[in-house]
Amino acid sequence: MGTDLGTVHRHPATSPFAASRSEESARLCGRCFARNYAGETYCKVCGEALPAEVANLDESATRRIEAPAVRGCLTLFVEDGGNEIDLPIDSDVVLVGRASVVDGVYPDIDLAPFDGGNYVSRRHAFIMRRHGSFIIEDLESTNGTSLNGSQRLVSHAPTPLRHGDKITFGETRVTFTAETVPQA
Repeated sequence: MGTDLGTVHRHPATSPFAASRSEESARLCGRCFARNYAGETYCKVCGEALPAEVANLDESATRRIEAPAVRGCLTLFVEDGGNEIDLPIDSDVVLVGRASVVDGVYPDIDLAPFDGGNYVSRRHAFIMRRHGSFIIEDLESTNGTSLNGSQRLVSHAPTPLRHGDKITFGETRVTFTAETVPQA
């Protein structure tokens, strides 16, 4: 008999409660420094719990320093067919892992097709582009993340990536490449 309020949709411009996103206060994520709006409790980029305090950001108080544009890629060598598969890093924060429909996990780079033994965790690692370079962060994966064959990464400790680094996610090996994007 009552109205289902869950199906009421308003266009943001017509809502009497709509406020410009630039006018709202924001919460900055302590892990990836993404700007999240006041009503959010977890970072929209990396999923980290946001601090309780809200910061009023004055966009004119700082100026953005332009870092060189870089592009990254993970190259996977498939032993059965002898092929190489390029897995581009398309955004500033990329989740590497194994997709799971049951758990609702859909990583940006899904290594499930190349991980027959399920050694890659659902949420295995982040690769982040910051200030013209890349870092990798293991997310408490079960079988770990190794860099260049010997260095096992400490969970939640951002580690710089360099062109040509060999990364092992569980038992899946890839090569990281980075290049500067020419300015137009």
